[in-house]
Amino acid sequence: MGLVNLNPSNVAVNIAEDIRNSDTVSAVSATATVTVALAANPLRGYYSIYNAGSVTVYVRENATVSSTLYKHPIPPGYLFEQELTSSRYTGIVSVITASGTSNLMVSESTIAA
Repeated sequence: MGLVNLNPSNVAVNIAEDIRNSDTVSAVSATATVTVALAANPLRGYYSIYNAGSVTVYVRENATVSSTLYKHPIPPGYLFEQELTSSRYTGIVSVITASGTSNLMVSESTIAA
């Protein structure tokens, strides 16, 4: 059993709700060379990547990605969404293909300041 403080101090806790702005969508061409799908953005609240092309795209929340070192593969016709169960990721999101080119629709929403 954990410890429970039955005599807490009178410190106020401020819990703010994140409010997202409308999203912005951009077309990104993924090739066999690393492409930045999203630049770092400290106000990013959410992002998604839809693979509208014909080859699998590999995505990683980092500046470095390859077809053998990635976080998620995105097959043609699939949507990748940022995990909402963890904290917001605000860094660079990079993509690559093993070969060929694929067209992506990249969506990003920011947090209202």
